[in-house]
Amino acid sequence: MEWRYICEDRVSDSYGLAADEVMALRVGENQSSSILRLYTYQSSSALVGRFQRIENELNLDFCRKQKMSVNRRPTGGGAILMGEDQLGVALMLRDWKGTKAPRELMQHFASALSEGLLIFGIKAQFRGKNDLEVEGRKIGGLGIHSNASGGYLLHCSLLVDLDVTLMLSALNVPIEKLESRQLKSIEARITTVRRELQNNITLQEVRNKMLRAFSSYFSVEFGQSCYSSKEMEAISEMESSRYLKKDWIFQKVDVPDFSGEAKQMTPAGLLDVRVTMAGRQIKAVFLGGDFFADESAISDIEGSLRWHSSEFKNIFSTLKILYAKREEELSFLPIESVCEVISKAVESAKAISNESSVSYGCFVNPKISDAENILS
Repeated sequence: MEWRYICEDRVSDSYGLAADEVMALRVGENQSSSILRLYTYQSSSALVGRFQRIENELNLDFCRKQKMSVNRRPTGGGAILMGEDQLGVALMLRDWKGTKAPRELMQHFASALSEGLLIFGIKAQFRGKNDLEVEGRKIGGLGIHSNASGGYLLHCSLLVDLDVTLMLSALNVPIEKLESRQLKSIEARITTVRRELQNNITLQEVRNKMLRAFSSYFSVEFGQSCYSSKEMEAISEMESSRYLKKDWIFQKVDVPDFSGEAKQMTPAGLLDVRVTMAGRQIKAVFLGGDFFADESAISDIEGSLRWHSSEFKNIFSTLKILYAKREEELSFLPIESVCEVISKAVESAKAISNESSVSYGCFVNPKISDAENILS
């Protein structure tokens, strides 16, 4: 079996996103075999997830001053920074060995990525809902999008390198009012291929290893490919009708974000929790404090509560499963204390939301309406 392999560099955000979506549609319509696309964006582009409120996720003033392009992906997940040092890995297929379940396809995709990193000696694991991690440090973010034709687009932003300062300036950190010590903690939870290898490996070498790993994992041969004239025409049409339109990029999300915080002493030390809420759901949690902890265990707590119910019993139920799996690493931090302080932070955020005149619901539903001319 032969799949198509497409290699591109320094594409614009609008073109890169349009090409991903169009080719996934064509694969779904059986107008193309499955495709692996390994590409980079122009430095730098800030991309939000499909269901995110762009003004919440990006520092738009900074992006404008830096002449940094912004756009919206068709895949879910969080805001990311893409450029010449981040490898975009896009896999377009209809199914894999008869499997069409999105979570299973995502697991296969993550496994192929992990095998590629393992060639370098980097041991990565698929954790939480969409993170590829190395000992608790994020090295890639994954997303998946299904279309009406039956095709799937699986995407990863693989961090070959990253300007963390630029990222933190362009992307609004999900938790407000972080102190410098907490920002350093966030930096410590991110890693790159070059940092792990402690050398300035070329992006092309990473790309070659990923191509080899995907070929091995999916038991296919890849044929170097380029777009046909019909495909280029479709990509151009998609780009102009969607990814160059402010109605798409700045579409409204009905539910605004609210943040809350709480601090509490525990047997392990001070636990400082910040949460961001979207309606009644926990959007993100940050655990800080002066306790000593295994970074991957703390990352697991944070990851397990993304887009999670804010009800105490549901938080406790999720963390109870996690604590059973990581009993030794989390034995220092009582589950009751963690749940209690998270709930206090949630109540703090809800109190702020109740003071707002903006109504909200339980779900985050985007709508394309009057776009904000924010960057003009």
